[in-house]
Amino acid sequence: MSLYSLQDFLDFYNASRVAQGRNGPRLPKLAHERNEPSPEHNLEPVSSAVAFLVATVSSKEAAANMTDKESAKQIIAAANAAIAEYIDGDDICPPWPYPGPPPWLSVIASELTLVANTLQEGSLRTNILQIAGQVLDRAQEVSVGKVGSASISRTRAA
Repeated sequence: MSLYSLQDFLDFYNASRVAQGRNGPRLPKLAHERNEPSPEHNLEPVSSAVAFLVATVSSKEAAANMTDKESAKQIIAAANAAIAEYIDGDDICPPWPYPGPPPWLSVIASELTLVANTLQEGSLRTNILQIAGQVLDRAQEVSVGKVGSASISRTRAA
C-alpha cells in the first residue's frame, strides 16, 4: 500500500474545491513548505507522519459508513491498531538522546491540528484532533522516560 504525501492530499482537495465551484477557503500549504527549510532540517518525516495519520483516520471514517457493519468493525479496529502502533513505535519517534521530547512530535501535532481545523465540525475533524493529542501524549511520555507500547494505552478509539 503506497501513501501519497500530505501535500498531494492538499493539492487534490484544493483542486476538487475549485472544480466544484466552491469559493470556500483553500487548505494552506504545510508550515514547512511556506519557507524553505535549511539543509540540516529534513521535515519529510513530518509530512509522511501527518499523511499516514490523516489517511488512516479517513479510512476509519469511510468504514463507519459501510453497509457491511462486520467488515466495518474489522477495518476500524485495524486502523485503530495501526495508529496506536505507529504513534508508539520508532517510526514516528526514533530514539531521542536529549532531555525533553523530540521537537518533531509537536510539529506533527501542529500539522494535524492545521488539517483538522480546515474541516467542518464532525467526526473526521474530531478524530484528527484526538490523534494530534495522542502525538502530544507520546511527546510527554518520551520526555519523562515512559516509552514503549506497554506504557501507552490507546483507549480513545472513535
